[in-house]
Order: sequence, then structure tokens, then C-alpha cells
Amino acid sequence: MSINTRLKIYNMKKISFYLLTLSLILNTNLFSQIDDNENMANNEMPKPQLLEDVKEEINFIDLYEITIENGKKAKALGDALMRINPSASSEKLDLVIPKGAIVETFKYFPKDAAWIIKYNDTWGFVSTTMIMPVQEKASTSNFTPYDEAPQMLSSLQIDYPKEAKKNKIQGKVYVKIFISKTGAVEEAEVIRSIPGLDMAAIEAIKKVKFKPGKYHGKPVDVWVRIPINFELGGF
Repeated sequence: MSINTRLKIYNMKKISFYLLTLSLILNTNLFSQIDDNENMANNEMPKPQLLEDVKEEINFIDLYEITIENGKKAKALGDALMRINPSASSEKLDLVIPKGAIVETFKYFPKDAAWIIKYNDTWGFVSTTMIMPVQEKASTSNFTPYDEAPQMLSSLQIDYPKEAKKNKIQGKVYVKIFISKTGAVEEAEVIRSIPGLDMAAIEAIKKVKFKPGKYHGKPVDVWVRIPINFELGGF
């Protein structure tokens, strides 16, 4: 389901909520005026509760089916604009994330070239060209020798970011990946970056299945470096 479709359904629910709330407010005020009619002349008229005073924040976790445990750290490459709706442009919906700030990424929407992120307990969307994944160091980073290199068993399927194509960004992103003895890519980190393409490179390489590397004839866990080429001619 697309972002706009989800938001339309969500907004319909919000409108129903607001109408119900407004109805309750009006009925409450009506009965209050009847009961206090004689004393109203000597008192200041109470300030009515406006519809915009009834606020309800978008629940990103439920609306976009987010699993908190899947959050990955990323760094803002510049002053990044975070929006509640990636297709909207409003000061009320925008928040500027300062360059170098660490955020958590949760879900990627290729058509919008945007990630759902969390920054300082605030949820929103940010362009894929404005963030770069941050790889946390793990015990698997130790070098393991091998005499037979891993081999790709499936082709690399690259989802070229829309913003990168629009801005004609291309080139090679170099990534270091950890391939387990089962042939799965368990970790990946960018070692030579091209802003706007890094996240797409990470997502693409993690989907590839490998024939594991071997040492003395036995499968082993290994780290390897791989260049991922982005060329606009093929898109």
C-alpha cells in the first residue's frame, strides 16, 4: 500500500474522530449554557474550544507497520528536511535535522525515495540522498583468512534512488560486507561513499546470495570489499 493511500485512510479516520469530538463539545456547551443561563450575564463568556485544539499525532508504527527492533542507525549528510508527509510542503510538517545528527531508519519507500526515520522521539520521512548508514562495530569485524573467495549466486538488483537520478548522481559505492558460512550477507558498511547512493547500495548487496568462502576446503565467515556501480545509462 502506497504512502498516499495509507494517509488517505488515516485522514478519513481523523476526520471522523474530529467530528465526533466537535459534536461532544457542542452538546456539552449547550447543556452548560442551559444550566447556567441565569448566571451567565454576570460572568465572562467562556472561550470556546476550537477544533484545531483537538490534536492527534500520526501513529507511524501502526500506520506504516513498523517493527521497532529493525531500526538502523544513519547519519545526516547535511541539514536534512524531515516531513510527516513526503509529498507535502508545509512549515507545520517540516523539521530540520542538523548535519551529522544520528537518526534511526526503519522503512524505505522507493517510489518516494524516502526513509521513515526517528529523530529525537519524532517520526517522519527524509530523502534517501540526505542520510548515510552508520555501521556499528561487531565482533565479526575480525579478519578471517580464506583461500577460496565467495562467489555471487544471484544477480545484484539495484533500486536507483529517484532523487539521485533526478540530480544525475552516479559512480561506484564501495562496501565492505560480512558473508557468513551459509552465504548470507549479515553485515554491510560503506567504505567509499557517494551521497545519495549509499543506502541503495547497502539495500542491494544485502539481498544477494553468495557461495561462501572457504579455508582448507571448509566454509568460513569472511569480510570482502565490493564496488557497486551506479550508471544512469541503464535507468
